[in-house]
Amino acid sequence: MLPGLIKDYIMFNSGHTINEEESRMESNNKMKHTIKVAWAKGFSQFLALAGAILLVFVLFKFDAIMAQIMRIINILMPIIMGIVLAYLINPMVEFYDRKLSDSLGKAIEKKRGKKPSMRGLSILISLAIIIAIIVVLIMMVVPQLVSNITNAVSLLPDQIQELVKKITELAKNNDKAKEIITELYNNGISYFTEWVKDNMLGQVTFVINGIMGIFGTAVNCLVAFIVAIYVLLSKDTFKRQIKKLVSAFLPERHIQVLSSILRESDKIFGGFISGKIIDSLIIGAICFVCCLILRMPYVALISVIVGVTNVIPFFGPYIGAIPSTILIMLDSPSKGVLFLLFIIILQQVDGNIIGPKILGESTGLSPFWVVFAIFLGNGLFGVVGLFIGVPTWGVVYYLIKRYVNYRVRKQE
Repeated sequence: MLPGLIKDYIMFNSGHTINEEESRMESNNKMKHTIKVAWAKGFSQFLALAGAILLVFVLFKFDAIMAQIMRIINILMPIIMGIVLAYLINPMVEFYDRKLSDSLGKAIEKKRGKKPSMRGLSILISLAIIIAIIVVLIMMVVPQLVSNITNAVSLLPDQIQELVKKITELAKNNDKAKEIITELYNNGISYFTEWVKDNMLGQVTFVINGIMGIFGTAVNCLVAFIVAIYVLLSKDTFKRQIKKLVSAFLPERHIQVLSSILRESDKIFGGFISGKIIDSLIIGAICFVCCLILRMPYVALISVIVGVTNVIPFFGPYIGAIPSTILIMLDSPSKGVLFLLFIIILQQVDGNIIGPKILGESTGLSPFWVVFAIFLGNGLFGVVGLFIGVPTWGVVYYLIKRYVNYRVRKQE
């Protein structure tokens, strides 16, 4: 009897102790949860406040911030150019890498028993092709332009002599005309003398700065080629390093989402580049046909210039029109004016119909959003915005659409 009572007493006290322990643990868990919720709420409020302060600071200091950003971009411009060049020619490098690996790589593997990497040779071939295209275009444009300018300069003395002869005959027969011509001559001599006195130093400085600018651009291009070669050679290494860095801070689920976004971004930018190439080929072909119909001189050369410069969004046809119009005007001024009118019409057709249609299909944007992105990019970042506006807005548009679809699925 007594052992049974002792056993019941021990079990009662043990149960009571266990209940107290469970109650204490539950109370601690509730307290921890309350603290966690309060901390999360306070941290969210802190982030919101910090974000609001940062937004106000950015709005009030926008010009200064943009100035510093542009300063950093200018300093890093050769590296940025190299990375962009590497991205642009990477599809060509990958193509030659596959072809060489399937042919030359397998042949070397049979002889040596080890398949070599063809990436270095693929990079050299791709860069050689690009340099060859640039050299051919320069050789097409510059000699023709120099020849026409030389011919115009050689004819200039005879034209001036003929003009002087006509002016002299007019002055002999008309006293009023003689007075006007004399006044214009004196004013012209006086203006030229003042201009030389006041602006000669500035013009010399302008020429020197221009020469230094050309030299600096050449150095930047050389550095960009070297950076592009290094980036293309170390592509796999960079990918592993970036993946390792991201894995250290993000969980696997977030890495998968980020990888999906990067793949889509690459698809959009690649689609934009291929779309601009197709658009430029179409504009070059239209220019060729229309110049043949209008009986313009140097049809093939002008079509190449207009087609190549059309890669530059919006202002491309105008940039190509400048040397083309000079070439045509040296041959026939009336045809030069006609060509200029044709380029204006062609730019309007390309900027509002052809370009937005092609770029919209290649980037997933409607023609309206393409035009919107061009104007927004130009307004925010100038010439750079013309290049990156459409693909960047394509990525933003994709992210917004992805988030909206996620919210809709979550509510269903």
